[in-house]
Amino acid sequence: MANCNELFKHYNSTIKLSDDKRELLRQVRDNLRDRMKRRFVDLPEDEIGNHKLEFQSQGSFVMDTIITPKDDDFDLDDGVYFVGKLKKEERATIDTFHKWVAFSVGESEKYGTVSDKDTCVRVIYKKEKFHIDLPIYYADNDEAADLAHKKKGWILSNPVEFIAWFEEKIESGFQKSYILESKMYSEYERWLTDIRKNDVQLRRIVRYLKGWGDHLRGEMPPGIIMTILAAENYVANERDDISLRDTLQRIQQYLSNNECKCPRPTTPKDEDLFIDYSNSNKNYFLERLESFINSANQAIANNNQKDACLKWQKHLGDRFPCSLAKDGIEGAEKHSQKPIIGDTAKSA
Repeated sequence: MANCNELFKHYNSTIKLSDDKRELLRQVRDNLRDRMKRRFVDLPEDEIGNHKLEFQSQGSFVMDTIITPKDDDFDLDDGVYFVGKLKKEERATIDTFHKWVAFSVGESEKYGTVSDKDTCVRVIYKKEKFHIDLPIYYADNDEAADLAHKKKGWILSNPVEFIAWFEEKIESGFQKSYILESKMYSEYERWLTDIRKNDVQLRRIVRYLKGWGDHLRGEMPPGIIMTILAAENYVANERDDISLRDTLQRIQQYLSNNECKCPRPTTPKDEDLFIDYSNSNKNYFLERLESFINSANQAIANNNQKDACLKWQKHLGDRFPCSLAKDGIEGAEKHSQKPIIGDTAKSA
């Protein structure tokens, strides 16, 4: 059987957001925060009341599952928190909160446009080919916040809880206090450094699924769904190619058993993230999943690494490095590796 483990490691290094781009995002995020704080105080006090403005990084940037899309349009989510004590009926309208954030961002030659979307205000940096999404929350404490959704209203949400859930899956040592308490900042920075030094297999599997979705585009699920499906169905193995194949098979079985639902594991708990998908969209994803599994089985069974690589490349795109694959039986193994049962964090 062809062993494509090293090819997957090369692919991972290609799609994983580079340290230079991570640092660029961090600097731009921090500069944007400073700008918003300065401009926020210019809003009329009789409109904004005694609210404070705070920020929390969230999503794949923190979990280090972020990838560089094939068109280079990568992004970062940075939550904007209005901290106050008002009940929902006492607050300004959600549109007003969005307008306050858009005003605080302001206009700048450093980026292209500011777009007000249903779930966030998006700041697009055209020259650097990335954007920063600013989801807007109202909170009176660190553990619970309402997301300002322009169509669905105030939605109870806790993005830090989702990070904690994912990191618990891989026993990374993450603590919510790293983000929620400013005094823990140095510990948080050390943790961020450590997780990139120890690039565990589950993070890579999530990136591979995101790379698959990025290659196909269309109606493929977003990153949060790929992350949940991977974390709930992860099968560890010494080889990334076998781990990915086995995880895909478990995802297929999981969706079959759950009527193609993807329950959110954190607040709002058990929300089906496929709820807005039409049957045709679900069928499209399931068909692509079936095709990927078939190709993965063929690739692993093939004795020619070059031929096996082309099976993977069909689903992962040209960035999967078949130019490095060996032609012929070199690089093949006689027997399949057995999964490493119960290991989710140390098979890196």
